[in-house]
Amino acid sequence: MKHLPYVCLLTLGSASAFAASAPSSLFASNVEVSYVQQSTDGIAGHLNGWELSATAYLGKSDAFVNAQTSVGGDLGNGADAVSLGYRFKNVASIADVALTAGSNETYGIALHRALGGGFGAWASYENNAAGHDVSVVLSKMIVSNVSADLGYSWINRDGAADANQWSLGVRYKF
Repeated sequence: MKHLPYVCLLTLGSASAFAASAPSSLFASNVEVSYVQQSTDGIAGHLNGWELSATAYLGKSDAFVNAQTSVGGDLGNGADAVSLGYRFKNVASIADVALTAGSNETYGIALHRALGGGFGAWASYENNAAGHDVSVVLSKMIVSNVSADLGYSWINRDGAADANQWSLGVRYKF
C-alpha cells in the first residue's frame, strides 16, 4: 500500500509518453443519476438506492474533480466521496485513461473506449482504505449530450463480505 503513490506516478509518466493530442477525449464534464441494486455474499435479498455523481473539468485542462453521493433507498444517504484526477487522451491509440486520488485514501484508474454506433465501454479499478472496487459500464448515447449507462461492480472490503452492484443511470454531458 505504501508504494501505491509511486506506482500511480510511474503509470502517469508512462501514460503521458503514449498520450496522443489529436483526438478529442471521450471523458467529459457531466452529471449522472443512477438507480443501484446491491447484493452481499451470504445475505439473502438486496439493497436498493440512488446515487448522484458529477464530474467537472477545470477550464480547458485535462484535470477534473469528481463527487458522488448516495441519496436514499435502502443504501441510505451520504455515502460521499470526492476525488481529483487527470485524463490522458487516446493512450496507445486504445482508450482514454484517467488517474484519480480522493477521499478515504482512494486511488483509481479508469479506461473509456468508444465502440461505435453511439456505444462506449468503461472499466475502472479503485483502491481505498477499506478494500477495492472493480467496475464495468456499457454506455449508449441517446442524444448528443445524454447517455444511458448500465454498470456492474465487484466490491471487496477487508473484513466484510464481498458485494456486487448493478446500476442503471442517465448521464448528461455539459
